[in-house]
Amino acid sequence: MEAVTKLNSMQMFMLKIFDRQLNSKQEQEIKQLLAEYFAKQIDEEMDEIWETRGLSQKELDKGLNTHKRTKYTH
Repeated sequence: MEAVTKLNSMQMFMLKIFDRQLNSKQEQEIKQLLAEYFAKQIDEEMDEIWETRGLSQKELDKGLNTHKRTKYTH
């Protein structure tokens, strides 16, 4: 028997506001809005992490150019 998952308040809200049929253009626009919203949230979180850790572009570039691979011997 499968476990029952309850919908949270946001899921319920989304179901209520989208209780009508949408055309493909509307669906695409809503998907784009949601993608932009979550991208903005990620950007803000990353900015906060950079600020609290005192990171800089120079440190990022250094990390990108550092080889941290395990050396394998055959």
